[in-house]
Amino acid sequence: MKPWPADPKYGFLNPGEFIKVLERGHLIHKLDLHILDLVCQDLEEAMQKGETYPMISVNLSRYDLELPDLHERVNTILSRHEVKSSQIRIEITESALLSNTEAVIKEHISRFHEDGYQVWLDDFGSGFSSLNSLQNFDFDLLKIDMAFLRHANEKTPTILMDVIDMAKRLGIETLYEGLETKDEYDFLHSIGCVLAQGFYFSQPLPKDKITAKRKERGLKFESQAEQAFYQKIGQVNVVNALYPFSGSNHQELVETVPVMVFLDKGGDFNIIYANKASKSWTESLRLKGEDYAAAIKEEFCALLRQLVSQTDGEIIEKSFRIKDYAGRLQLVAEMPGQRAYVISTNMV
Repeated sequence: MKPWPADPKYGFLNPGEFIKVLERGHLIHKLDLHILDLVCQDLEEAMQKGETYPMISVNLSRYDLELPDLHERVNTILSRHEVKSSQIRIEITESALLSNTEAVIKEHISRFHEDGYQVWLDDFGSGFSSLNSLQNFDFDLLKIDMAFLRHANEKTPTILMDVIDMAKRLGIETLYEGLETKDEYDFLHSIGCVLAQGFYFSQPLPKDKITAKRKERGLKFESQAEQAFYQKIGQVNVVNALYPFSGSNHQELVETVPVMVFLDKGGDFNIIYANKASKSWTESLRLKGEDYAAAIKEEFCALLRQLVSQTDGEIIEKSFRIKDYAGRLQLVAEMPGQRAYVISTNMV
């Protein structure tokens, strides 16, 4: 997006200083729709230049949902810039669910879905209606509020693991917002939360500085095909914590089965995810070599290559046995030149 102009008298204004004022005056829709228009301008410009462009999420205020012609206004803006609804994500904050009736929210979500938009629930966990939100409304993604880890205690890992597990069982994606440290990133990755945003990656920047940073780091936007490919991979439920009803929150987090996700790029295999249980499993196979990572690459990937070759590129799922283990190889996503498989095992 284009840089936001500073006020000639006060300089740059933090959104927290003016958003509540606009909400109280029921004028926030003017700002939100203007931001959507700027986003669509940028997407239109990228399309005209033949550039790869990202899908962008746009926030709607609880007061926007009061507009009788909200959907017409949103669709008109996209149409004016020849932007498809599949390129825009609509974010509704959890507080909006408390300020509007259930029927109104359902109707808005249904209409957005009918028009081809994804609808995300922002600030999940910040209010007191989180479970009702999942039960009553059809969201495509949950943006987990940063307060979960900002005020972490011994209960936090259990809660987050179960939120991720529950969302995947419901077919809902998850994104953690407010990520600040590598430890947070590593933990969230380990439990299968594959999307994140926050200062760990970058502070908010205007469009020109984002472009410069991307060039500096050699980063590219995912194509729509790549985005769909990795979205399917993210649906794999890599961790499923099952706890006895002991009333204790001090139990060690449990992973029920070894799970790995790997990519096949024309016969070149790379493991992109392995839970802790899978490391114990592969060690039990007595892979040779002192370098565990090298042993995995050499021996386990050779096994994967053999299993995949037996499918002839057609079979989506295959069972196998290794020593005392029964396993399952399953194709989870594919695109030209790449396939992603998940492999899981159990003792027999």
